[in-house]
Amino acid sequence: MAGGYYLALDIGGTKTAAALFTRQGEIAGDLVLVVKSETFRGEEAVYQNIRTLLEDLIRRQGAAVDEILGIGVGSPGPLDTKRGLIIHAPLMKWRNFPVIERLAVDFPFPALLDNDGNLGALAEQRRGVARGLRNIVYVTVSTGCGGGILINGEIYRGANDGAGEVGHMSIDPDGLECPCGSRGCFELYASGTALLNILKADMAAGKQSVVFDLAGNDVDKLSGRLLDEAAARGDEYALALYRREGYYLGAGLANLFNLFDPEMIVLGGGITKGRRFFHKTMMETLMGRSEQPIHDDSVCYSEMNDRVVLYGAFFLIREYMEKTPL
Repeated sequence: MAGGYYLALDIGGTKTAAALFTRQGEIAGDLVLVVKSETFRGEEAVYQNIRTLLEDLIRRQGAAVDEILGIGVGSPGPLDTKRGLIIHAPLMKWRNFPVIERLAVDFPFPALLDNDGNLGALAEQRRGVARGLRNIVYVTVSTGCGGGILINGEIYRGANDGAGEVGHMSIDPDGLECPCGSRGCFELYASGTALLNILKADMAAGKQSVVFDLAGNDVDKLSGRLLDEAAARGDEYALALYRREGYYLGAGLANLFNLFDPEMIVLGGGITKGRRFFHKTMMETLMGRSEQPIHDDSVCYSEMNDRVVLYGAFFLIREYMEKTPL
């Protein structure tokens, strides 16, 4: 086989994406297919949706099945990567779902599974803003907060595939209750969901802000995009909310620097679109709390956006196949 391709799959609670990669790491035809995950229909419907997505991608790319060398799969955790199980994914109503075993029945090539945060870290170190560094942490700040850790250029998964769950490090032991059973978890303060919850509560309390005007005082129309627009207009409420975001991000990142002493932390996820409003406060807080020396490029922002997990899935499967004798 002269060429050969790798499939990459990014399974999410809201949407699922797939792409076909060349051996050199380019997305064939720059085509990424994205579909809704259909989580409301249950686990079997979600899987069949994935299968149809992959079949459609292969067909649209005009690739023969025997040209495909393997598939890398990214998913929220917790996972059992050795057995290819998604142990628990509440949004998808999956519990101990054998996704790799199911893929093996439908597709005649090897498949590997890993946490989407781990794959984000892998992608950033292999071709992103942390390219060539050996020790990095990747943090995604979106609906929740997730992460991945690379030590000496390799994914650190921990004893039970549980490393990198940065969203559930407590930054306030007496703080808000988390569904995980703990209190004061990082994602309860720094995630997009945390910001949205504050916006909803403050609108209900009658607070005044351009963001509420832009939403027409309709709670269902509140969004990060409107918060960005209000901040760009100089609205003090929106700017203060972003300063709060910067403070909590800085506090959480300081914990990670103190624990792992990485060369860089890479931030990704939807919240980073508003970084011009929180970056200064985040860095000031980080510098004040970190035992490690912090400089301007200690924290960088992902430039791979929604494709970061796909690239990580590609590197995962390619490197595995290159090390595995035929």
